[in-house]
Amino acid sequence: MLFDNPIFKNWYTDLMDVCRVVPVKDGNVTRQERKTVAEKVPCRVYHTGTGSPSITDNAARIRGEDKLSCDLSVDIQAGDELYVIRGGNTGHTNKPERYLAGPPQDFYDPIGGALTGLEHKEVTLLRENLIGSGR
Repeated sequence: MLFDNPIFKNWYTDLMDVCRVVPVKDGNVTRQERKTVAEKVPCRVYHTGTGSPSITDNAARIRGEDKLSCDLSVDIQAGDELYVIRGGNTGHTNKPERYLAGPPQDFYDPIGGALTGLEHKEVTLLRENLIGSGR
């Protein structure tokens, strides 16, 4: 994986929490509940496509598409809610940014990760928030 190559040892500068909607059985009723499935996972948001703000009748919004890289072993599914602390793996205590995950793509080294250690998972992220609301 990416950590195997000492050149890229500090590549994952961010930390993320992964939340997922899971079915919870409550007696005879199954309901959906959002649960945290992973915390403080090293990652890196390496491409930001922050768009300009747009104004609607009732709110100002910002929408952006970013990309995130993490280890192949990380369990991320399309639709997961991710909270990323930029610089969190380097000691920064920034406010988490909220994203929705697109379908993850795994990238493998052609020699099984033995040479470059560049195997990783990429996830396209959607960030759509109301401006000034903290959501």
